[in-house]
Amino acid sequence: MGTSRRRPPAAAEDRRVSIADPAMRHGRKSKSKRFNGFKRHIAADVDRGLILACALTPANRPEEEALPSLRTDLERQALAVEQLVIDRGYINSTLVDDVLRRRGKIVCKPWKSHNGDLFPKSAFRLNLRDRTIECPTGHVQRFTFGTSVEFDPDSCDRCARRRQCTTAELGHGRTVAIAEHEPLQHRLRTQIRTAAGRAALRERTTIEHKLAHISQRQGNRARYVGIRKNTFDLRRASALQNLETLHRAEAESRKAA
Repeated sequence: MGTSRRRPPAAAEDRRVSIADPAMRHGRKSKSKRFNGFKRHIAADVDRGLILACALTPANRPEEEALPSLRTDLERQALAVEQLVIDRGYINSTLVDDVLRRRGKIVCKPWKSHNGDLFPKSAFRLNLRDRTIECPTGHVQRFTFGTSVEFDPDSCDRCARRRQCTTAELGHGRTVAIAEHEPLQHRLRTQIRTAAGRAALRERTTIEHKLAHISQRQGNRARYVGIRKNTFDLRRASALQNLETLHRAEAESRKAA
């Protein structure tokens, strides 16, 4: 008699994970790495190494939702962002749009296109001014930012390189997703090809190191219940981290003198 293992049902998208704290949620760092609780978010001056703003969100919320709180902290200090060095998770935030409007600079890893053994998005030629996209065999299609463009099905059906391009059924053309911030992504891809662009991107390690130090100071368990009190604890840890940074800078200055 054979037996079969039933696949467990998928967890609810916004499932509560703690009896004591209703704000905690499941989160994912990657497909295989999961965590529960909250996400820490900080904004720092990469030149001085000082943390300027803090925010906390449930683990399942996108990073961009932390930007309003971070922006509020920066505005209280009358600070204007001229160069924004961010993780890709924050790229859709309104702060990015504001920095670009002020002719500031965005430093971020561009999104990579993966399509298995088929033609990736990078094999297509984008004309951002005319808003057209050209496939590897020369067919051109117009597009709108923030949508997916589908090439003419008849042309794709007759194309000799169809098997290298798409697995769609006959009668359906190849589709390519066009990001809402596609011009920005194009600019980021151009920056990362230069030595100066890669050097600017490495400045983000300052933020990663600060988060690692705060994690060591706070530990992996939330000290309080709720976002408000745990945000306070994050501010406390960040203030201590800033004091250490200032003390270290002063000691190095005295040593150099």
